[in-house]
Amino acid sequence: MPCNSSIPLPSNHCSGNGMDRRYGWHRRLLVGLLAAWLLSSCAASPAPAVSAPTPMPGPRVEVLLSGLDNPRGIAIGPDGELYVAEAGTGYDAVDPQDMTGKLTVYHDRNGDGDFDDEGEVDRWFSHLPTYNALQFFASRRDEVNGPADVLLHRDGRVFLSVDGGLDKIALYEISPDRRIGRNLAGRSNMNSIAFDLEQEHIYAAASTANQLYRISLAGEIEELVTFPELAHGQQAVPAGVAVDPRNGDVLVALFSGNARDESTGEYIPFVPGDAKVVRVDPVTGTFRDEITGLTTVVDVAIDREGNIYTVELASMYADLLPKLFDLFDPEAPPLHGGYLRFSGKVTLYPADGSQPRVLAQGLDMPTNITIGPAHELYVSVGQGTPGRPIPGPDGPTTIVGQILRITMEP
Repeated sequence: MPCNSSIPLPSNHCSGNGMDRRYGWHRRLLVGLLAAWLLSSCAASPAPAVSAPTPMPGPRVEVLLSGLDNPRGIAIGPDGELYVAEAGTGYDAVDPQDMTGKLTVYHDRNGDGDFDDEGEVDRWFSHLPTYNALQFFASRRDEVNGPADVLLHRDGRVFLSVDGGLDKIALYEISPDRRIGRNLAGRSNMNSIAFDLEQEHIYAAASTANQLYRISLAGEIEELVTFPELAHGQQAVPAGVAVDPRNGDVLVALFSGNARDESTGEYIPFVPGDAKVVRVDPVTGTFRDEITGLTTVVDVAIDREGNIYTVELASMYADLLPKLFDLFDPEAPPLHGGYLRFSGKVTLYPADGSQPRVLAQGLDMPTNITIGPAHELYVSVGQGTPGRPIPGPDGPTTIVGQILRITMEP
């Protein structure tokens, strides 16, 4: 992404030590005459008025919900209610009653713009599977998985993708009266899901399989695309998916996987700049690069005008955790946990091809984005073990799951 840079002007250096004093008064006279001429010219010819450029509306970022356990996908209901999937704490409990993955509906019943009043929090499910990749796969990263994304069908059905690990992977169909029905797909973790234009199929980003699925509402699964390796031989890791409302194309965020550092021979979590967004033709399965040069792009959204919004989880990797690190120790040292905390961002790529605009930066591990009916953006932040000590911008702090709302100021 191009950046602005200031160019220093050359400085003039003069010294009177080498000046012939016999000509000093001539120089002073010449300077005085020149100054007088300049002043008279300015007085006679006033400078033309220059209109200030109209400032572009700036984004307003506010915390809408806080204290959540790894908020992920968000769907917006017909009355403005928010359906929020929470991946949970990451504690892999044996007793299902101790599982902490959730699906919650938030209603702004009194219209005050928040959801913290009595009767505004409607918990649909509280004990869905959750786990942490550090404990499951010794990834050395604090990565919580569980309920991942949620869709609301126009007929009232809800579709919820869940990555509970191994045999607990699902794409659940939930009836309007909150009954979990069929599991439409359980073949690979589906971090992001999106309807096609007719709401007859669901596209799913299958990260571990490096594939894009198309799943019918009857449960028929088609492997639409298998993504090849990225620039440095790492897996593509599709993480986010969105459908272009103008033509039905599918945008897929390719997060990028581990890569081998040629200088050391060791594997690193990712290569900055290798992540990208691709555009998939759902008829042919062909795809092309849409946005390149990204880092850990984890989700993507597109509005009706064709503006694209990307979410980048972090700008760099940092503080890989020991394999036996206690994620739930409140006295643990404040470590990043694999990704540089408070380095995530949301960027707008205008449909007209003009310069990208960073709408929010310095975010703590953002993961999901949803566009609201008034073009407002909802962004989930705070990935990782809730309450774990981490380095913050102003000193040690803890992981807090939040939903941010980004609006464009008039």
